[in-house]
Amino acid sequence: MSTEQNGPQNEPKKPVDNGLSLAQAFNLAWQFGYTMAIPLVVLAIGGRLLDKYLNTSPLFILIGIFVSIIISSILVGMKAVKIIQGLSDKNEPDTSTKSQDDKRDNNSEK
Repeated sequence: MSTEQNGPQNEPKKPVDNGLSLAQAFNLAWQFGYTMAIPLVVLAIGGRLLDKYLNTSPLFILIGIFVSIIISSILVGMKAVKIIQGLSDKNEPDTSTKSQDDKRDNNSEK
């Protein structure tokens, strides 16, 4: 019987820090919420009004809801891609900038 312990297996896992504060997370949830709700409400009300005017009861409200689902999905997808790109850009080191020493070396060579 060995009482040897493996270090990495017994260490507690550290929480992942993605750089978002609680306020930023709530802001993000709020943005996704209104991105989905506004098209749904506007197109459903528009569909209801068209149904009432043209006497075609569930037709335009269903079309409005279907179109709002498509629009909301596209908008949420675009926001998600933008957020993911922003997080990946923040985590990558910036290799395009030169240090002061490199700039001085280039100036002294001229």
